Amino acid sequence: MQSHYNYVFDDITNTYNFVTKNDILYRVAFIIDETFSTISGEDISNVFQIIVEKTNDEVEPYDSKVSNTIEHIIERFFQKIENSLIYVCSDNDEKAEKRHLVFNRWYKKSKCKDSIIKIDSIVSIPINENEKLKLFTSFLFHKQNSNFEKLVAIYNQLEKVLSEEK
Repeated sequence: MQSHYNYVFDDITNTYNFVTKNDILYRVAFIIDETFSTISGEDISNVFQIIVEKTNDEVEPYDSKVSNTIEHIIERFFQKIENSLIYVCSDNDEKAEKRHLVFNRWYKKSKCKDSIIKIDSIVSIPINENEKLKLFTSFLFHKQNSNFEKLVAIYNQLEKVLSEEK
């Protein structure tokens, strides 16, 4: 039995789509992220943000095939070793930390960790004198990415730059 769901790439929406056994549609997209170019002042290509969207609000029972399918899609993404991926969970719905923990658990169990490095940062951005917005972020890149040192240095500047943008 296949360990992941069959998925299709939709050329119109530029998303990978799959439907679970509970008839829930998921979409996975890789969006070009210009943050690293903005921070460095250089043209940094092949940096993407991953968006995983469940198209309805139903609570779905745990389904390992969902994470296996997303892992399979990410493995395909990293077949191009110069690609890198940033994952951002905004805490505006107070579920960011939970999503971040799920992503961490997925990575720890995945076969991807043999070739893909993941680093994390929790970024606090002042909203006003009394409030801060927390962004739970992860940055993933292939071990053979020739620009990994530069990419990590830029990623490490993320909190400082976002805090200054206010």
